Order: sequence, then structure tokens, then C-alpha cells
Amino acid sequence: MWPFRRFARRVILAAIFVMLSSGVCLAVSSVDIPVGSRVYDDLERLEIKGLLPDAILTTKPFGRLEGARLTREARENLEALSRDKKERLESAYGIIGGLEEEFRSELAEDTPSFFIKPVDRLYLGAVYSDKTPYFLNVNNKGDRLASGSGLRAGFTAEARFLDAVSLYLNPEYRLDRDSNRVSLPEGYLKAELYGVELLVGRESMWWGPGFHGDLLITDNAKAFDMVRLSVSHPFVLPWVFGYLGPFKPTVFLTRLEKDRDFPRANLLGMRLDFKPTPGLSIGLSRVFLFGGRGRRSLGASDWFKVFFASDSAEHSNSPINGDQIASVDVSYVYVNSRRWVPFSGVKLYTDWGAEDSSGHTKTPSGRANTYGVFIDEPLWLKDFDFRVEWANTAHSARYGPQWYTHFLYTTGYTYEGRVIGHHMGTDAKDLFLRAQYHLKGGTRLGAEFDREWSGAHDWGRTIRRTWYEADVRYPLGRSSTLSGAVGYENTDNPISGDSHTVETWLKIETYF
Repeated sequence: MWPFRRFARRVILAAIFVMLSSGVCLAVSSVDIPVGSRVYDDLERLEIKGLLPDAILTTKPFGRLEGARLTREARENLEALSRDKKERLESAYGIIGGLEEEFRSELAEDTPSFFIKPVDRLYLGAVYSDKTPYFLNVNNKGDRLASGSGLRAGFTAEARFLDAVSLYLNPEYRLDRDSNRVSLPEGYLKAELYGVELLVGRESMWWGPGFHGDLLITDNAKAFDMVRLSVSHPFVLPWVFGYLGPFKPTVFLTRLEKDRDFPRANLLGMRLDFKPTPGLSIGLSRVFLFGGRGRRSLGASDWFKVFFASDSAEHSNSPINGDQIASVDVSYVYVNSRRWVPFSGVKLYTDWGAEDSSGHTKTPSGRANTYGVFIDEPLWLKDFDFRVEWANTAHSARYGPQWYTHFLYTTGYTYEGRVIGHHMGTDAKDLFLRAQYHLKGGTRLGAEFDREWSGAHDWGRTIRRTWYEADVRYPLGRSSTLSGAVGYENTDNPISGDSHTVETWLKIETYF
């Protein structure tokens, strides 16, 4: 039995402790690397090759200066290897070279304390789907692609003021068959002092080691309008706590949409990452949905109870009762040094979650988990990698249907109709596979498969969805990238009958 309340309380106390202990020097602020950027994929490839032993990559986004620091660290670690090991890691030179080009301004010796880039990146994307797609609307920051042709065009702008304040804007024009509009998927102001970052605005997040989904926070839903407190880079605590390795705490607070059972309900999220060994990363997360119009207004003591997960903020007879989810994720990287082992590196990861608690034992009323394996150069296939992920929110008739749901907050763990955590939602299972081949010069060929079962305990009415995709990413010189894909999805719905969808998309991105 999992003592949910005690676990959640310890997570929060630990997060506060390390937050107050962080930061020993002034730092320069930078905008974040958006969730979904290929930069995170490249950094993970360097991690599995053993070149980023101290990196914490399971909480995204993080700043461009942190990305530049990791790039520099990977280069130094690669150059420090013996000639034989360098030859085995020849592909790492191309990855690092691409990242050095990405962060060329951040890696420069003199970074300006004040600058404005009215246009930092331009992108244009075209999509076609013969029916309303499902999988194209997964993990896409709340965007809703319709049937027929669609167009997305936008740009990003950034600025820095007085070293410590950064501004980021991403306006986008969206054209579909029956609508056109201008939106702001992301836009925020971020200030930094002594290594502690305060962000106010709209930004997508991703908590956990998963690639296709995680339990608590992903970019499946629209980005929150929030206040977030974090650190610019992981730090090591003094004294005996140094044995626990680098730490990274994160706390945010947001209000959800009006159109739900309790309008403008609050969502509080907390996460603590640490890395006790170069290969082992651990993340502790907790989110709490509470308040909203129609619920009792919270006083100072109520906020204290919410923050520290006291009994009165957790049970059905409490006027401040809310929906709580906590999770523990673990990832382990093994870098192979033996020529007879049929891979150069492997990353194993899992995420275990519990939702709410009940009874005297404080056991959770909902459980879920994910598992993943990422293999670098399997079967000695150079420049090739392969990933498998399995997610399950349908453990049993008792636990499965209660994940992402709550007896009081009947709208569930959603934001504007989209699940905030794993896209498959409650009482579901998902199997995801992806293979990639990396050519010299930054070209990438990919193929993926996804099979999802929704409503696993709704006997005779379970919806089965299958997805196939082939994609390519091709650099057009130093300042542009062309990406394209073709996909096919099939839905086996016992209620409405079978359906299928053919989808294509093409995107051109130019950066300065």
C-alpha cells in the first residue's frame, strides 16, 4: 500500500528545502528551449553515449544557456576520451556540431546584456488529413487540426534586459477549412537572480523521461498561463547531501479555464529531480487540483494545508478537498564498453503514479505507470536508435477507470478539453515504437507505430486506434530545416464502426 499523503508531503518539503538552498552566484537569463525541440532529442543521444553524466533532462523546458552549457560539457568530455573511444563515438561529433551551431550566440565569450530579436525563427507548416485526425492532435500543445487542409505559420521573438530578464513571444496564424485565427501558443517573461528563475506567462512543460507520454505533465494540452519558480541549472547541495548529486526543483501555479465544473480551478504542481549517480536519474512529482468558483475561498491556513498535503486537503469530507496525483519516475543509462554487446548504450525508464487516497491506510484510489527502453545502435547498427514505450492507466476495474478522474472535479484532469498528462487518458493502454536513422549533416529518417486501447474496462465498447508514420528531417543549409511525414491511422470503434485517416504534413523552419 502506498502512503500517498506522506509521500506527497515529503516531496514538497524536499522541493522547498532545495529551492531555498540553491543559487550561489549571479547568472544571465535566457529564454527556454521549447518542448518538442529537436535539441532535447540530441541531448538525450549524447546522454546515452555517456557524454552528459550530470545532465538532468527529465524536466522540460530549460533555458538556452543551460543547453549551451551541456553542449560545451559534451564536447569537453568527448575530447578527454582515448583515441579508441573517440572512434567508437564518431557520430557524437556531428550531434555536438549541430548543437554548437544552434547555440552559437550563447557559446560566444561575450553575451550582450541587452538585445532584441524581433524575429528569431520563422516557420511554415502545411497539413492534410482526409478525416479529423486523432494522432496528429496528440502532444501538440492543444492545437486542434481538422479534416482537410490546414496551415500554420508563425515566428518567435526574444529579448534580454539587464542580463536578468528575458522575454519570449510566439504568435501563430492558424488556417483550417472552416476557420482562421491568430493565437499565441507561448509567451512569457522570465527573471533570474542567483540562479533562481521566476517565469510569468504561457509555456508548455513536460515532466518525466517519456518520449511519447508521461503521467503528470506533457504538452498534450494547451500551455498554462502560470507563475513558475525553478532554477537555471542543477546544483549540488553542500556537506553530506552532496552524495545525492545534482538537484533541480520546480514549482508552478495556474488557473484553468472557465468552461468546467468549477470555473478557474487552481492547479499547483511541484517536482524535484536529482541524480545520485551518473547513470541514475530520479524525479518526484505532485500536482493538486483545488478551488475554483463554487468552492470555498481559501484563507492563509488553507493554502498551507494545500501546499503540504494535509489530511484536510485530501479527503471527501473536507471543504478544500481536491484531486491529487503524485508520481515517481526513474531512468537509468548504461553505456556499453564491450564490443560483443549488441548496442552502444541503453536507457531504461519508468514512471509510477498514484491518485488521491482513501481510508485509514491512505492508499491511492487510482494507479498508473509507464515503461520505456531507448537503445543506441542496436545490433551494432551505426547511427541507428530504437525506442519502445508502454503506458497503462487501466490496471484493474477498480483502479483503471479512476485515473485522471475525481468524484468532485468531474471535468477531470484536463485543460480546455485535453488531458494534461498522458494523451490516452483514463482506463487506457498505449504501445509506442519508434526507430530513427541519422545521416551525416543532420538528416534524420524516422518511422513509428502506436497502438492505443481506450476504455479497456468498458467491455464490448473498447476503442482501438492504430498509427503508422514515416518521416524525414533535412537541413537546408545552416539556417533552414525541412521536415515532412506521411501517416495512416485506423480506428476500430464498436459503436460508430471502423474508420481510417491518411495524413501528410510538411514544415519549413528558418532561424537566424
